[in-house]
Amino acid sequence: MKSLAGRIRVAASLALAVAAPVCLGFVTPPSAASSATYNYAGSPLSMQDMEVIECDVAIVGGGPAGCTCALYTSRANLRTVVLDKNPATGALAITSHIANYPGVDRTMSGAELLEQMKNQAVEYGTRYERAQVFMVDVSGDETGDDVYTKCVYTPDYTVKARSLVLATGAMGRSGKPFHGEKEFLGQGVSYCATCDGAFYVDSEVAVYGATTEAI
Repeated sequence: MKSLAGRIRVAASLALAVAAPVCLGFVTPPSAASSATYNYAGSPLSMQDMEVIECDVAIVGGGPAGCTCALYTSRANLRTVVLDKNPATGALAITSHIANYPGVDRTMSGAELLEQMKNQAVEYGTRYERAQVFMVDVSGDETGDDVYTKCVYTPDYTVKARSLVLATGAMGRSGKPFHGEKEFLGQGVSYCATCDGAFYVDSEVAVYGATTEAI
């Protein structure tokens, strides 16, 4: 997975750095040919009732990594589908100022940059869908298909793909939040000293945590 696309990691909401996408793991439902019914957000869902979209590459995540991957695969004439849970909640989307990404004017917000990335991929043929992914199958034995060996399940349709890329972003932090973290995210709260240290020269800074990185 790591060789397929890079991930631009945005710390807090102030700057950008580059990191590799992380595979967060898989959850395997019964085969798509099954008549199983799932309850999602309170509504029963039958696998047989789903619309099926077939493609060469399915990308879970519509952030910088997902859009970059989609741009390359679409330009290589591979049918590409991007599944984006919510374009307004990713690390780049909540970035108010960008200071260390080459070629980007400091007046551009993260949301504007992300929109440009998405539009560029779409212009080359990427199919962009806003959808919540809740399950995936990752082998021909699970999907029952020797060609489209990856299945991605959303509440409205199933995406069958030859290849699957997980580009789920940098916001999946674990651990107990501290008081005010959510309220001040993007207004002084940062997760990356390397990215954001220059913003706080000669300022008083508090470090929360006791890991090696914090120390």
